[in-house]
Amino acid sequence: MSRFSILSRLTALSAVLLAILIGSNLFLTGQIARNVTSLSEQTRLVSLMKAADDAHKSFGDLKYWLTDLAVSLLMLSERKAETARQDFARHLTALEGFDPVAVRDIRAEVDALVEQALRAVDAYTEDERVLGNSLLAKSRIHIQAIDERLAELVSRLETQARTRGASALADAEQAVLLSYAIIICGSIFGLLFTLVVLHSIRHPLTRLVTSIKAIVEGDLDTPVPQGGHDEIGTMARTLALFRDSLLERNRLAEEREQARESLGRVQQQLIDAIETVTEGFALYDAEDRLVICNKRYRDMYDGIDVSIEPGVSYESILLAAARQGQIPAAEGQVEEWVRERLRRHRNPGPPFEQSRPDGQWLKINERRSEDGSIVGVFTDISELKAREAELGNMVDQLAEARDAAMRATQTKSQFLANMSHELRTPLNAVIGITEMLEEDAEDLGYDDFTEPLQRISRAGKHLLNLINDILDLSKIEAGKMELHLEDFGLREVINDAALTVKSVAERNGNRIDLVCPDDIGNLHADITRVRQILFNLLSNACKFTENGVVTVAARPLGNGETVEVSVSDTGIGMSPEQVAKLFNDFSQADSSTTRKYGGTGLGLAISQRFCNMMGGDVTVTSEPGKGSVFTMRLPRKVESSRPSLSEQASSLPSLAAAAGDREATQGNMVLIIDDDPDARALLERFFRDEGFAVASANDGEAGIARAQELKPVLIACDVMMPVLDGWGVLRRLKADPALAAIPVMMVSILDEKHKGFSLGASGYVTKPIDRRQMLAILGRHQTGTEGGEVLVVEDDADTRQMIRRMLISEGWRVREAEDGQVALDRLAVALPDIIMLDLMMPRMDGFEFLAAMRERPEFHDIPVVVITAADLTDEDHRRLNGGVELVIEKAASGEDDFLDELRSFIKVHVEVPQQGALTEGP
Repeated sequence: MSRFSILSRLTALSAVLLAILIGSNLFLTGQIARNVTSLSEQTRLVSLMKAADDAHKSFGDLKYWLTDLAVSLLMLSERKAETARQDFARHLTALEGFDPVAVRDIRAEVDALVEQALRAVDAYTEDERVLGNSLLAKSRIHIQAIDERLAELVSRLETQARTRGASALADAEQAVLLSYAIIICGSIFGLLFTLVVLHSIRHPLTRLVTSIKAIVEGDLDTPVPQGGHDEIGTMARTLALFRDSLLERNRLAEEREQARESLGRVQQQLIDAIETVTEGFALYDAEDRLVICNKRYRDMYDGIDVSIEPGVSYESILLAAARQGQIPAAEGQVEEWVRERLRRHRNPGPPFEQSRPDGQWLKINERRSEDGSIVGVFTDISELKAREAELGNMVDQLAEARDAAMRATQTKSQFLANMSHELRTPLNAVIGITEMLEEDAEDLGYDDFTEPLQRISRAGKHLLNLINDILDLSKIEAGKMELHLEDFGLREVINDAALTVKSVAERNGNRIDLVCPDDIGNLHADITRVRQILFNLLSNACKFTENGVVTVAARPLGNGETVEVSVSDTGIGMSPEQVAKLFNDFSQADSSTTRKYGGTGLGLAISQRFCNMMGGDVTVTSEPGKGSVFTMRLPRKVESSRPSLSEQASSLPSLAAAAGDREATQGNMVLIIDDDPDARALLERFFRDEGFAVASANDGEAGIARAQELKPVLIACDVMMPVLDGWGVLRRLKADPALAAIPVMMVSILDEKHKGFSLGASGYVTKPIDRRQMLAILGRHQTGTEGGEVLVVEDDADTRQMIRRMLISEGWRVREAEDGQVALDRLAVALPDIIMLDLMMPRMDGFEFLAAMRERPEFHDIPVVVITAADLTDEDHRRLNGGVELVIEKAASGEDDFLDELRSFIKVHVEVPQQGALTEGP
């Protein structure tokens, strides 16, 4: 019962007692109601008996008056008889509900009786005594029937009345007995239930009171009775919690005492540990009062008139140390130094160094804790400073060595460029003139001259390939080789390489099989270098195989992010020792191979390095007498390897002069000149994110006007714009003394693969000149069926003669100039349709010639095709770009890469100004 609350139990007890009371009352009421019904029925039967008696009396009166009427024939008797008949009918109506059939029969007999009596009266009236007597005799039959029926009806009523009375009496007696039984049983049940409920409350309550008394008296070990779900159970659980809390309090008091003792020991250990550290240590609270410090920290302020002990403020220590000359940096500015030191102390930043008068150096590292206190560690770095000084001397020496190495590298690069020019220029004449002589020999029918001329051409081209390989290897080693990345189909490149070496394969009786799926897809890489690698691998396979099969197989690897191309042959093969030195520079398998098959040993070395530059590799497996398998693996998308913009900018002129001229600039304003609204929006968003104010112009004229108005710190100018392009804007900016110092960053849609076009040129060819390439470039500028006029600016007479013959044979008119100055003189006389310009010339080279052309507006629209045998340096490109600090490509990479390059350039040269002032970059 303890599952129920006390209130629930008392409520249940009250409900049970009330139910017993209500039940007994309802039962007695029902019994009384039934007895009342029986008595009502009995009363009705008695009423019917009285009505029957009245009917019997009325019938007697009716009989009498009908007989009297027949005898006396008096009207009074007739009225009396009629009154008696009406009374009898009324009494019959009262009895009709009890027995309607009997009443109906009695009424019929009465009607017959009255009819016979009236007929008898009529007979007596007419003095027919015999008939009257006969009719009266018949009426007696009806009277007898009526009496019998009335007697029967009364008898039945009496019987039913007696029966109903007896039944009602019996029911009343039974109801009284049942009432006694119900009252007795309900009383007994109520009493028992009351005892149970009171016991369920009193017993646990007594036990609980006993436990409470024991706990109050201090006996915490006394058991607490298990509580149920009622109020007493809640009190028991509360008492148990109270007792447990008292026990826990006692236990915690004991543990607190133990912890206090342990804390004392730990604090002492901490103090001992702090005292033993080699660095000075100090802890200040949020109010800058000293909490704890070690001896090393106290020794740092030995001799000042402030006691270094807990509670002293840090400001008082600083003031005393500064005033007594312990801080050299505070001499002459004690108050200012203390304020700055307190600011740094309260807002800790990176570690900093502090010198002392005795030559000691301290490294101070302060940190703020969550509660606002400051922890400071003071490290003696005097020895480190001494070593740093020594290291500085070593760095200076290394810098001198580095500068010497850089000068040597620059000398090497210049040597390579010069060697490229000196070697390619005569080869250009040899190959070009040989090809022209070969054409003339074929036209004139001198067949005996054709084969020697072809041998000369082949030898020249072989020498050119050797020079190119050596220069490529030198540029790779010097880090000057760049990749020109684009999307191309791998299957098409493989097919092209196979067709190129087909003649070599057929010469040795070999067959080339291609195993390349149609869905091999595209690569994003340097197509020229990939084609060169495949050509080298296929050439070697065909060269070292006779009457065999060379197989080229391509397949994707892994998830398709890497592509593998293997070139296998059935040739002579190699031993493991030969394979080990295969990719070394100027090396082949062995000397006998070189003597038999020829070659420089550079092809595979260059191929592997090109593949490494693109994030891949070239490997080989081979077995003597069975052949070799060369495998090239490349990523599907090669990442750009050209120098980052910050690396390019490292060799550019410093912008310090422009950044330092704060009076000539307006805060941190950047001007964007671009006719493309999308490009302007991109640059505007970028510069604003970098903290610059931004202005823009949508053409060159408006850009110059805005530059004169705003005097920006930096100008970003598009190259290709209508009316006045980027180069025109640049010339006018540099010609204006007020704007000349502002750095200009050209933003071009040009890609690195065609750098010649960024020189202001319309074409770009290298020596030795490819006839078809040059004619294709010239064809783009041909206005009619005839070629027009070409000005050839070239210092080498043989090369000029070769170009002249090529152009004349194609219908062009040719004028010549041996250097840039002569070319300018020729331009002053007449303007050509196109200029073929060599870069390396005496007196005035191609760079100076282009610069002079840009200064003359009438020369601006003349197309220029640059011809050079030299490898251009970064400085050469900057000169040809007209003094532009940098050319950035819009479409060479994605938007993110483009913005990253912008950000790198700005970080190198310009910092985001603070409070509107432009500061010099690092």
